[in-house]
Amino acid sequence: MTLFLFLVIILFVACCNIGASSKTLLDEQYNSTVSDSIVHQVDNDFECVDMHKQPTLQHPLLKNHKIQLYPTFAKNIVRNRSYSKIVNECPTGKVPIYNRTRRHQIVNNSSSNLQIEDFQYYSQSSPGYHTVTLDTTQNMTFHGAYAFIGVYNLSLQENQYSASSIWVESGPPTQRNSIRVGAEVHPSLYGDSQLRITGYWTVDGQMNNGCYNYDCSGFVQVNQNKNYVLGASIYFQTGIGSSKKEFIAFRIHQDRSTGNWWLTIGLKPVFIIGYWPKQLFTHLSTGASLIRFGGQTYAPPNMDSPPMGSGRLPKEKLKNSGFMGSLQIIDSDYNQNDVKPKDMMPYSDTDTNCYDLWYHGDQGPFWHQAFLYGGPGGKCSI
Repeated sequence: MTLFLFLVIILFVACCNIGASSKTLLDEQYNSTVSDSIVHQVDNDFECVDMHKQPTLQHPLLKNHKIQLYPTFAKNIVRNRSYSKIVNECPTGKVPIYNRTRRHQIVNNSSSNLQIEDFQYYSQSSPGYHTVTLDTTQNMTFHGAYAFIGVYNLSLQENQYSASSIWVESGPPTQRNSIRVGAEVHPSLYGDSQLRITGYWTVDGQMNNGCYNYDCSGFVQVNQNKNYVLGASIYFQTGIGSSKKEFIAFRIHQDRSTGNWWLTIGLKPVFIIGYWPKQLFTHLSTGASLIRFGGQTYAPPNMDSPPMGSGRLPKEKLKNSGFMGSLQIIDSDYNQNDVKPKDMMPYSDTDTNCYDLWYHGDQGPFWHQAFLYGGPGGKCSI
């Protein structure tokens, strides 16, 4: 069955073309269907570990950390899918953790230096990285973000990656706390070119510290189902020109009581994945100062940049272009609201033949605040 996968997290949106409210970008009408299964995953890519012995709890800041099993803001949220097939569930008291070592042994591919990624806040300082986003501009505290992210199959080479993400960030550049979550193709990280649910966090602007998924102490997994885990493959995807637009709704939300940053997926119902504990962060512990929605790619300096979004430019409209919709922020009072065009700022570090983003505000009762973005990559200039 086909699915509109809704992953809940904070989204930073990249934009290169902002105009007045209109419904000219996403004006095509498409059928929408919901699948019984969000993702499907090879069992060998995960191992079930004792919830209280998962890697994140080895962090020195999390000594004696009491696992929060359920967010206090939960409404219509499902912890585990009781009707899922037993093969997808870990036994009671255990949670699935993506085993990158096992996967790389299978594909005979090692990437031992990937625990720390060196991409910077703006990619001018890091050759090979390109980013297009739509960023918040308000001088205020945010406690989360939400967006639909269109999902597409992309062909990448080793050492490239392409991410469609939401970011929540706070702090000066060398102390920047950041959580990035979304759909990502990353062959060097996963050992394949499958589109996967991916999370990344850092506390020093990626200068010396940064970690994907479960590669180091950080993310606390609480869902026992292997379909709802960082690293899970997304097998349903939108084809170029397809009349059905598949997407994932991501939401990242800071718990008002504990300060933990929760990742949830789904619309009705919503499924929890887990959280990044407040104790990991210096600046994000009290909220975010910046939300970004959009895409980021990387290729070594001697290679062309990979595709972003669907691999097509926004000028090809929703029929072919990548998209993000229902853009929302969680404000200083923990209220979730649509973003406002006057409060958003476009950012791009390359030419519009490489990647672009078109944002014109509200796009109707289904998409709400939305934009088209992405492109083919290639020899992208700064």
